[in-house]
Amino acid sequence: MSGPSVIITGGASGIGAATARRVVRAGGKVGLIDLDVERADVLVRELAPHVVVVRADVTKEAEVRAAHDELAAQLPPIDGLVNSAAVTPTSAPIEDLAPEAFDRVLNSHVTGTYVPCRVIGSAMARRGAGAIVNLASVLSFRSGPVLAYGAGKAGVVSLTEALAVHWARKGVRVNAVAPGWTETPFITRRRADFDTICAATPMGRLLQPAEVAEVIWFLLSPAASGMTGATVPCDGGYIAGGAWAAYGGFPGP
Repeated sequence: MSGPSVIITGGASGIGAATARRVVRAGGKVGLIDLDVERADVLVRELAPHVVVVRADVTKEAEVRAAHDELAAQLPPIDGLVNSAAVTPTSAPIEDLAPEAFDRVLNSHVTGTYVPCRVIGSAMARRGAGAIVNLASVLSFRSGPVLAYGAGKAGVVSLTEALAVHWARKGVRVNAVAPGWTETPFITRRRADFDTICAATPMGRLLQPAEVAEVIWFLLSPAASGMTGATVPCDGGYIAGGAWAAYGGFPGP
């Protein structure tokens, strides 16, 4: 796959930015939709002239439609959509997690995936071609104390499967990636927890955003032409290793 035109939400940093770099490295063009345009502008300057950015809230359909129209006017026909925009989770217990705070995180992850799919995915379906990759999480499958985040990411998996079937005969594939602990700006604020995180991961380390971006790139590409409705873990073995603690932990080198 060379020269694709891909829209990435939340592409200013982390996995979204790594995906933008991967697309550009393949000769493609990228449209970023992000609220943090200052940070996005840094990436635009790095990857110029292959990247453009538009500010929009991905939970608001009118803003996403305006952003899509602007990007579509500046880019070749859109081949792909990567939904990585979302707010950071909170680990407050349910007794301290106000419904408003729960709604904010859930809305960011579920509605913030649904709206770009509705706007941009529907445009792809009308053209009869396209690929969408949504960002799920290992917490889509393994519960944790981040209640709203886990529920939201589980919702992303369900939405991915539903849209994959909905558009399967219209040439649009919809898949998701479930990253594990990845060295993004959110995680780097928790350096004190790195040893614990690595001890819970069979590979014994954090993932790099570029590693997740390679899986996203594969799912966008014709190499994954037979895949739709799948959620692919990229987690250093985190999901697979869940039961090993009861048997003495992970094998050593």
